[in-house]
Amino acid sequence: MADADELSIVDRILHGFSFDTLSFEEKNTIKSVGRPQPPVKIYKQGRGFSVNWYSRVDWLTGSKEKKRLFCWPCLLFSSTRNGTWTKYGFDDVKNLERAVTRHAKSKDHVSAQVKLNILGKVRIEHVLDEGARLQVERHNQTVKKNRAVLERLIDTTTLLARQELAFRGKFRDETTSANKGNYREFLECQAKHDELLATHLQTSTVFSGTSNRIQNDLIHCIASVVSDTIKTDIDAAPFFSWQVDETTDVSNQAQLSISVRYVDRNALIQERFIGFFYVSAGCDAQSVYEAVTMAMTSFRFEEKLVAQTYDGAAVMASALNGLQAKVKAVAPSAVFVHCYAHRLNLVLSQGAKSIPSARVFFANLGGFASFFSHSSKRTALLDEVGCSRLPKSAPTRWNFHSRAVSTVAENREKLLDVFKRIVDAPAMDDDTVRGALGFIGYLEDFEFLFFLFTFRAIFSLTDVVFDIVQHKAMDIAFCRQKINNLLSTLENLGSEDRFTQIYDSAAHLSDVRAPRLSRAKMKGGMDVKGYYRLIYMSVIDNQMMQIKQRFADLDNLKFLQLLNNALYEQMRNEFPVEAFQSLISIYGHHFDADRLKSELQVFYSERDMHGESGKLCDLLREFKLNDLDKAMPELFKLMCLCATIGVTSAGVERSFSCLKRIKTYLRSAMGQERLSELALLSIEKALAKELEGRGSWWYEQVTEKFNSMRERRMDFTFKVRSLKYYRKKVFTDKERFY
Repeated sequence: MADADELSIVDRILHGFSFDTLSFEEKNTIKSVGRPQPPVKIYKQGRGFSVNWYSRVDWLTGSKEKKRLFCWPCLLFSSTRNGTWTKYGFDDVKNLERAVTRHAKSKDHVSAQVKLNILGKVRIEHVLDEGARLQVERHNQTVKKNRAVLERLIDTTTLLARQELAFRGKFRDETTSANKGNYREFLECQAKHDELLATHLQTSTVFSGTSNRIQNDLIHCIASVVSDTIKTDIDAAPFFSWQVDETTDVSNQAQLSISVRYVDRNALIQERFIGFFYVSAGCDAQSVYEAVTMAMTSFRFEEKLVAQTYDGAAVMASALNGLQAKVKAVAPSAVFVHCYAHRLNLVLSQGAKSIPSARVFFANLGGFASFFSHSSKRTALLDEVGCSRLPKSAPTRWNFHSRAVSTVAENREKLLDVFKRIVDAPAMDDDTVRGALGFIGYLEDFEFLFFLFTFRAIFSLTDVVFDIVQHKAMDIAFCRQKINNLLSTLENLGSEDRFTQIYDSAAHLSDVRAPRLSRAKMKGGMDVKGYYRLIYMSVIDNQMMQIKQRFADLDNLKFLQLLNNALYEQMRNEFPVEAFQSLISIYGHHFDADRLKSELQVFYSERDMHGESGKLCDLLREFKLNDLDKAMPELFKLMCLCATIGVTSAGVERSFSCLKRIKTYLRSAMGQERLSELALLSIEKALAKELEGRGSWWYEQVTEKFNSMRERRMDFTFKVRSLKYYRKKVFTDKERFY
C-alpha cells in the first residue's frame, strides 16, 4: 500500500477515512476542488477504460491503487459502505454503460447526490461561520480606525512633552473655554485638516482621548518605550557609570536626578537621563542609597557599574559612610570619581573665604549686581553709557563671581560714570544715591581694585579649565593634564613680577586714593607693598594647595595612561607595567589580562591604529567601523571602560534646568511620576524623535503598553480570524487533501 500522504481522497476513504468527521470548511473545500479523475489502468476482456467516461458521467471517479471505478457522491455521503460502487469498485468495462445507468437510478445514489449538491448552500453552520467571519472583519476595521485615532493622540502627546509645554489650561474642564489647554487646542487644530480625527472628536461618547487620565496614560506609555530602549542599550553595553545629584523644585520638594553614561552598540559615548526621584522623606546617605538602588536594580548595576560621580556633598562623597561607600559595598568595581567642575568651584570659594579681606571683597562685589537688578531706571543708565550688564552672583556657582570680576574690571570707568549720574540726578531716591556713593568709594579704593585685578588674573586661568572639564566628552586623562597645567600656571602667577604688575595697575589708576594701612596692619615694620604682597601670595598658595589636595586621588586612575596617545611612542619601547597593574587591581575580573597585554603591545606598535585625532571617542568609532572590536575585543573593552568613566556631574545638572522649565509655579501640583516622565521625554527628545522615525514599530509599542495598562472602553485589539486567515487555511487544506 502506498504511503498515506500520497493517497488521493478516494483511496483514503476506501482505507477507512470518514468524510463525516471533517469540519464544514474542510467538506466545502473538498467539494470545491471536485472529484478526482485519475487515469485508471483497467483492461479486461480485450477492452480498456477511457478517461472520456468522466465527462460522460459526472459522478464517476476512480482509484489508481485498486484499479477500480467508484461513485463520488456515494463515497462521501452513502450510508451503505458495502456496495460495488462504495467498497469493492467496478472493473467490468464491457458492461460499464449498463451498470452506470442502473446505479444512477438507485435510492442511495440519488440521496448522496442531493447531499453533495446542497453542501455549503443552506447549512446553518455555514451561515453562522460566515456571520462570525464578517463580524471579525467589522471588528478589525473598527480597531484599525481606533488605532489610527490613537496614533494622533500619541503624536500630540509626544510633541508637547518634547517641547516642555503644559498639557492642560486653567479652565481645562470647560469645553467652551477660550483656552482648553495645549493638548485639546492642538488636537482641535489638527482636526481641521484630519477628517478621521475630526469625526472622532465630534461623535465619540466613550473615549474622546482628551481626559486627564488618558493624557497621563499616554505620557507614561511613551516614556516607558523610551526607557525600555535606554535599558536595552545599557544591557548591551559592557559597562556603565552613573551620575547623581540633588536639587529642590519649585514646590520645595527634594528631587534626586540620575543619569547614566555608557558606550552604545555603535561605539558612541552616550549620557542618558533615567529620571527624577522624590527624596524629601530623608536626605541622609541611607535614604539616598535606597532611592538610587531601587531605581537602578533592573540595570544589574552590581555587575556592570564601574564608576559613580556625585557633586562632592558629604552625604554622597564620604568615603566612610556616604553614598559612594554604600554603593561600593555591593558593586566593588564602582570607583568613586569626584566631579572635577564642582571641586574647582569649591577650591575657588574656599580659597576666597579663608582670607577675611577677600571674603569682604566678594561680598561688596555681589552688591553691584543687586544694586542694578532692583531698578529698571538704574539698568537703563547702564545701557545708556554702553556698559555691560552685571551677572547675578550665586553662592553655589563661583564661575558667576568670575564673570562679575571680569565685568567690573573691564567697565570700571563706565560704572563710575553711571554712579556719578545717579548722584547728580534729582529724580533718584535717597537710598539709590547712598548706594551709588558707596560703589564709587569701592571703585576708587585701592584694596578693592587690588583684589579685583588679582582675582581677574586667577579666574582668567581657572575659567578655561572650568569650561573644559564641564564638557562631558572629555576623558579623565585629558582633565588631569589640564589640572596639572593649571597648577604650573598658578605657580608662575605667584612671581614677583606678576605681583608688581597687579599692584601697580591698582596704584596708578586715575583718581584712586593712595593705599593706606591701619596701625594693626603696620605691626612688625611691614610697609604697604609688603602687606599686599603677603595677601597676594596667600591667595595664590591657598588655591594651589587646595587643588593639589582635592585632585590627589587622580593617582588611583593611572590605568588611563594606557590610552594616552601622547605616550604611545614611549610605551612601544617600554610597556607601562604600573598603569596595567592599576587596571587589573580594580577591574581585573572584567578582562583577560594576558590577551589584553598582547593586544596593547600590538596596538602600540601599529601607528596606523592610533587614529588622526587621538581622541578616545574617535578611536572607538574607528575600531567599530574597521571590525577591530572583534579582532581585539579586550582592548576595545578597555576603551569602553575609559570612555564610560565620567569626569563631571555636569550632565546630570543639566536636568535641573529642565526641571525648572517643566515644574513651574503654575504647574507645581504635578505628580512625581508625571514629572519624571515629562523630564525624560524632554531631555531625551533626540532619542524619542529617533524612535518616532521607526513608524509602525513606534505606534505598535506605545499602543500595546497603553492597551495593557487597564481595560479600555475603546477596543484596540485585533481578532486573529480575518479573511486572510480563511484564505490561508483553505489553501493549506487543499494541500492536505490533495
